[in-house]
Amino acid sequence: MIRQRVAGMRVIAVAAAFLMVAGNVRALEPLQQKDDLFAGAEKFSQGAKSTTEVNLDKNMLGMVGKFGDEGDDKSGTDLARKMDFVIVRSYEYETAGQYKMSDVEEFRKRLEDGGWSHVVKERSATESTDVCVKLGQDGQFSELVVISAEPKELTFVHLKGHMSSNDLMKMGSHYGVPQDSPKKKEKIK
Repeated sequence: MIRQRVAGMRVIAVAAAFLMVAGNVRALEPLQQKDDLFAGAEKFSQGAKSTTEVNLDKNMLGMVGKFGDEGDDKSGTDLARKMDFVIVRSYEYETAGQYKMSDVEEFRKRLEDGGWSHVVKERSATESTDVCVKLGQDGQFSELVVISAEPKELTFVHLKGHMSSNDLMKMGSHYGVPQDSPKKKEKIK
């Protein structure tokens, strides 16, 4: 019984120390990464059944990158070093029509100048996708933006860093984005 109390007190002491350290670390943390490109996107959270916000600055990316390293493979850390930030805003709705496409268009217009190039611009009666990139002076990608609008889901993604197209593909595969392998074409007889 005495051992149980001592063990319980140790757990409480460790938990208290952890909370104190976490509180101090939180007080030293900088504010969330600011993203002027998607400033105002929080209006899409009104009426959403779920909202996801990912806000990773250079320091957080470094920590996340280390978790992706396996053995001698340091590709997660290497990719994280090349990134300045990753911002994701995703909103899911119960029914279609709970956000206005005119509001989404406001964000698309921000990509019309400032050196942005459209890589993908897909439109249908109910869905749309924009993928835009900005190249740095070295010819590498400095920013990538994705805006995906579906009837019940709206997603904004903004990556900033200095990456080659190979780095972007590695990043996608490293974090679970399936990579299409070239399919062999069958000859028609």
